[in-house]
Amino acid sequence: MLSVEPSVFKNAIGIKKEELLKEDRAGFVFAAPTGMISSKKIIQNIDFKRSASLDFLEQQKQWLQQAKQQLAERIQEQGNAELIIAGSLPFDTRDLPELSIAEAKNTHLAEIFEAGNQALQAAAVEAKLLPKHADYVDGVRKLVELMQTTELKKAVLARAIDLKTAEKINIAELFHRLFMSNPEGYTFALAQNPQQDGWFMGASPELLAAKQNENVFSHPVAGTLIRREDHAEDQAQAERLLASAKDQYEHSLVIEAIADQLAPLCKTLTIPKSPSLIKTQTLWHLATPIQGKLKDPELHIFDLVSILHPTPAVCGQPAQLARALISELEPFQRNLFAGTMGWSDAHGNGAWSVNVRCGRICDQSARLYAGAGIVEASQPELELDETAAKFKTMFNALGLKAEELVFI
Repeated sequence: MLSVEPSVFKNAIGIKKEELLKEDRAGFVFAAPTGMISSKKIIQNIDFKRSASLDFLEQQKQWLQQAKQQLAERIQEQGNAELIIAGSLPFDTRDLPELSIAEAKNTHLAEIFEAGNQALQAAAVEAKLLPKHADYVDGVRKLVELMQTTELKKAVLARAIDLKTAEKINIAELFHRLFMSNPEGYTFALAQNPQQDGWFMGASPELLAAKQNENVFSHPVAGTLIRREDHAEDQAQAERLLASAKDQYEHSLVIEAIADQLAPLCKTLTIPKSPSLIKTQTLWHLATPIQGKLKDPELHIFDLVSILHPTPAVCGQPAQLARALISELEPFQRNLFAGTMGWSDAHGNGAWSVNVRCGRICDQSARLYAGAGIVEASQPELELDETAAKFKTMFNALGLKAEELVFI
């Protein structure tokens, strides 16, 4: 059985970074602080369809039930109880899940070197913003105004950047750079049909849910400030974030929602009274580690995912209103961005991250995503700056600097 417990990874199989994933072969990699699970043997991509009669929650539950059933059938057919479900749910039901039944292994990189020096040449990259800066700022203003007149408390507004490159993007190198930059987070890569759809990959700081028997974990992240190069200024930013009433409020909306959803399922639930600081290469975040013990140890990780996803950290509060506004204001569909990526075994254990700091990479093109949580106290220009900082995770891994790009 594949486990979220750290001890299991002591006997993980070593693999070179070049062999971890092959750009023209379907595959899945999910790296957590406790270890890495990877698969290059996809047994079956699960074929999903939408039902017009179902609402968001009902549709998501139906999809997950379908995945569980097909895993059980495959295990019975092949007599292999180690098969898992691997992949991602989309942000909303306008897009279909990308879930597969796979053989997977506990893995570690046999050789840990600094990421390679390959970098894209900014002068040979075409970049396009979706939407333009002014339109994004207008969208934030509209949401803030709605918060003054409606029940809307928070909505996450996102941007996308489309890149076209003169040379093919090295998938293995890109994943390795993301992985090396994100040791305390969740680094993922997924391709069901790489020739057609490319690879979806990212380096998220946020855990939606993990389950090991009766133990359940979540590590929500909300509230952000940009890091500074100068150490003293950087520490001042961290203290500013902790003291920010706006960011503490934004974070509390996420924690309250998750607590309300998990509490009925748990006999114990431990939530710190105040958030702690975590940092990535480019950002400070407020984060709260949540742990609980389930009343029913047989509860499936999908039961947790179906009620938690998407959290207010990537959607908003109330969720239904926020989703409607997101679809109205964003000039693109999110696809797997702000979805959830992970795996589940036949026992219902598994781990699922939140799909942020991510993008879809296909040969010589990429679509990158970044969003910011908007509350009534938000300042539109600062939210724009926050998304720019969040894009840097993928830019850095691609060897690009935003200020060197020419946007069309």
